[in-house]
Amino acid sequence: MNSTVVSFIVGSFFFSCVSWAAPANYKVSMRVGLKGQSPISINTIAKSGKKSYVSQFSDDGQTETLVTVFAKKSQVMKQDGLLMNVSVTKRVRGEMKIQEKAQMFAPENKETEFGTNSRGKISGNLSLAVMTHRL
Repeated sequence: MNSTVVSFIVGSFFFSCVSWAAPANYKVSMRVGLKGQSPISINTIAKSGKKSYVSQFSDDGQTETLVTVFAKKSQVMKQDGLLMNVSVTKRVRGEMKIQEKAQMFAPENKETEFGTNSRGKISGNLSLAVMTHRL
């Protein structure tokens, strides 16, 4: 009887530690704009602590936009979300033309924008709007 109770307690503790240590999955919706061009919309699954890649080709197949996201589960001012390192590379005929990088915190279920000012004009080469949802 005592060994069954001890086994149950140890098993419950192990299961709770494993589920706590497992990386969280998030659905990340982004609008990415480079140098004032119309933004592309990207939906990807980001796993905390892992890189995600999204690639989009132009209609003629000559231009590729590659978005790399390294997301890490984080908390800022008691708000859960993702701390994201975003890298955007544009390749034209295989040659890298533009590379922009940004780091931003995206709280869960709240849209966050980067690179735009209060009037909506692009203040740099990269503009991002990100929305994260925990899966």
